[in-house]
Amino acid sequence: MINEQSYSGIGRQLHITPQQFSDWIKKRRPIPQERLQSLANYFGVDGTVFVDSNNFAEPLTPVKKVDVHILLLELKVAQFEEDGVDDEDIKPFREKKQNLLKERTRQHQLAKMNALLQLNDERINRLLDYVIFELESERVEELEMKLNKEEEQR
Repeated sequence: MINEQSYSGIGRQLHITPQQFSDWIKKRRPIPQERLQSLANYFGVDGTVFVDSNNFAEPLTPVKKVDVHILLLELKVAQFEEDGVDDEDIKPFREKKQNLLKERTRQHQLAKMNALLQLNDERINRLLDYVIFELESERVEELEMKLNKEEEQR
């Protein structure tokens, strides 16, 4: 899903078959320039948002999805401002952007945690388990004190 729209729904509107979308997403073939331009026009963004330097689809990671949502919201707000739309009507879009910025931070944290787990290092896993256990046990203050004490000793 991009901007709460399914790939198939977007494809139908742009006359792109599910097979074409699948080939692009799975990097079996690059996105043709004319199709990339159609996607860019549809979303009102530069086509480079969707592809790498060889026109292969960029992976649509959770962080990338949030970034695309933020970009689309910014474009919508800019258009509203240009059209003279009342600030009160724009406010929900700005609030949505703030929520998406928080979501981007959470997605970055999850990606970093995932990268640490992928290292499959027993020391790191033990430390992560310890921190998670402390947090789940609602011993946040104790954990924070230990961290602060370590920082003071450095």
